[in-house]
Amino acid sequence: MRGNDTEWKFIAGTITYPLHLAHFYTNIDHMKIDQLQNLLKPGCSGNCLALFAGAILTLAFAPFFIFPLAILSPALLLGLWLYVTPKQAFLRGWLFGLGFFGTGVYWVFISIHTYGNASVLLAGFITCVFIAFLALFPAIAGYLLNRYFPYPKESKIIFAFSALWLLLEWIRSWIFTGFPWLLLGDSQIYSPLKGYAPVLGVYGVSFAVLLSSGLLVNSIIKAYKHNYKNMTINLFLIGTIWVIGGGLSFLQWTKPQGSPIQVSLVQGNIDQELKWSFDHLALTLNLYRTLTQENWGSKLIIWPENAIPLSLQNAMDFVDNISKEAKDNNATLITGIPIQNGNENNYFNAVIAIGNDYNFYLKQKLVPFGEYTPFANYLTKIMDHFKIPMSSMVPSNQETKPLFAQGLEIATFICYEIAFPELVRAQSDRVGILLTVSNDAWFGHSIASAQHMAMAQMRAIELRKPALFVSNTGITSIIRPDGTIQSAIPPFKTAVLTDKVQAMSGKTLWQQRGMDPLLLSMITFLIISLKSQRKTKKKRAK
Repeated sequence: MRGNDTEWKFIAGTITYPLHLAHFYTNIDHMKIDQLQNLLKPGCSGNCLALFAGAILTLAFAPFFIFPLAILSPALLLGLWLYVTPKQAFLRGWLFGLGFFGTGVYWVFISIHTYGNASVLLAGFITCVFIAFLALFPAIAGYLLNRYFPYPKESKIIFAFSALWLLLEWIRSWIFTGFPWLLLGDSQIYSPLKGYAPVLGVYGVSFAVLLSSGLLVNSIIKAYKHNYKNMTINLFLIGTIWVIGGGLSFLQWTKPQGSPIQVSLVQGNIDQELKWSFDHLALTLNLYRTLTQENWGSKLIIWPENAIPLSLQNAMDFVDNISKEAKDNNATLITGIPIQNGNENNYFNAVIAIGNDYNFYLKQKLVPFGEYTPFANYLTKIMDHFKIPMSSMVPSNQETKPLFAQGLEIATFICYEIAFPELVRAQSDRVGILLTVSNDAWFGHSIASAQHMAMAQMRAIELRKPALFVSNTGITSIIRPDGTIQSAIPPFKTAVLTDKVQAMSGKTLWQQRGMDPLLLSMITFLIISLKSQRKTKKKRAK
């Protein structure tokens, strides 16, 4: 992970990069604007370039955090879209998506094959279908851009491009239960643009990224046309976006709530293949109990998702005993545990607080195929045929409520729930700490764990509150309100992270206003772009 000592080196390089790029292009006197258009017209080379642009975008995200690529990659795709038909733009957008999601979420194969026990062929097929589906979002953005905004005017390059991309990114976060993984804004945790997160959320950061991409492309076009005045204006606007974002990063937004509290986060590092083994149950429980007994000095001790791999109804003796120990030490223990849904043969994925406090949280956003089977009525026979185990988890339909522990309200999320910006935003302003418990063993030794934690970092920035990220195999960490890592345990290590955390109170603008300002901006940008296109069409018709 990038530290603060290297952050400003990246910032300086990112802001000055467009100037070097513009200088490069303006000094190639023998290359004309029509030659540039020829490079970007339909053809195999342009299609391969779109695939490459998508593939390198993954490097902008965790664990690499080469965040300037989040500007340059969409800018390259936009250039590849400008002089092709809507269908060709769809193809290039889809290829871009294949490159992006193929390198960014390849770990789905690991989860399905290695830990889901599916065959290589079946796991590969499911992964490819999933990636191909996700690739449709940039493909649709490209089609709509060239279908309804055919003329390469400034309004298309800057306004329509940004609005359509962001709209599709937002839709991806909730359609079919949503998959808000690898949102562009998540790449900017260590850049000045993160300052927009408390104001407009991660989508606002994405918007700033996309505007920068559009302005960069427009500045290059102006440079080719030797319109240096407008080129300079575009580059100045890019710098302005970044400077404002940097300034917003220094605003506090929230204030300390009470005194710091000492917490201990327990990373058991239980192998996924052993986690649900009945033969390994006693060893698992003893491990967590032993690690905890060494840290009763902390007021709050947290175990990861399903740390107790047994339903609450069947684990009451163990839970009662550990609860008594916690209470005797004036502490609260929070742990993940399944809870049977009444007399039915299904379970809630839950988190309970015991000891000094007793309350619980039930998971709302379940992982498709991992925790529940979508379209179960149609897929049951197929799943049975391929001998794929079907999960029996059910989502909670209760109103989201924080856990109460040691006088604090803790907004609690299980696994990838932390990826949903609007789910986290809905928390009360009285919440002082964000908590995510997860079992990232499903991801193996892939980049997914770092991506997962990065989203928790963004949620901390959005609400300007500290976040605790507790994972079975790592990365377990304590995140400051500005998104930086206060302390952490390396992955695949059995350890306990003990540190003090300062709860915060108050609401950011994002928490107050949500998506409304951005939706209004997108609609406004699209209207402006449509009007500009109509004027251009009328002029060309004369």
